[in-house]
Amino acid sequence: MNNIENIKRYLSTSDISFLIDFNKTIDIDKSNKYKYFKLFYIDLDGITNFIDNLKNNEICLIQPLISVNCRYNDPYLTLSRQFLVSNNSNPKLIKDYLMGQLEIAKIDFGFDESNLFLIFKYKLVNFDYKYMAS
Repeated sequence: MNNIENIKRYLSTSDISFLIDFNKTIDIDKSNKYKYFKLFYIDLDGITNFIDNLKNNEICLIQPLISVNCRYNDPYLTLSRQFLVSNNSNPKLIKDYLMGQLEIAKIDFGFDESNLFLIFKYKLVNFDYKYMAS
């Protein structure tokens, strides 16, 4: 099996797959436009819905944002580094990770979490091997 196909299968299944952690021999084409997926709070059902709607070969680069008014043109807080998901990703792992990040943000910024929205700023990406000139 192709190593890239194997990587796709395990994106964010047992650990969060951060973009920065990928081997530099893999080219990640990030040229697609960003889209937005909005949820009230950090909701497992909403995260599951997002992941379940990805097609078999789709990979998404996600930048998780939190907002008090659910408008991505207004100020928001970036909850974590960008990470990658596929339709094989574990929604509970993602929810638990984001809840942990929210706890850190609450301590650091001292805000009320009762009326927050989670916004996935995401885009589809493609993997390929980088071809190095010899």
